[in-house]
Amino acid sequence: MKVRKTVMQKLVGGESIDSLGLFVQFVLMIAIVILAICTLFVYELNYALQGMVVLLLFTMAYNNYQTFHRRRFTILYFATGLALLVVATYGYIYA
Repeated sequence: MKVRKTVMQKLVGGESIDSLGLFVQFVLMIAIVILAICTLFVYELNYALQGMVVLLLFTMAYNNYQTFHRRRFTILYFATGLALLVVATYGYIYA
């Protein structure tokens, strides 16, 4: 049986971590910071910011499930992302 190591065990052991999900999460975080600053000047970008946050939450749920093996946080991130998606869609339609 193959033993699955966590990210922390790989870091302590000096192994490399090959995960596209972590890279996507990093890129989304940088984009959200830039977009949040732009939203201060152009309010219409708020909808794009909300969409990026939803994508980030779904990516974090995926990373928690695949990379970090924390199932409870996966449910939390997925539920929060789904709730924010519904609220953002409702706000976009009725704005």
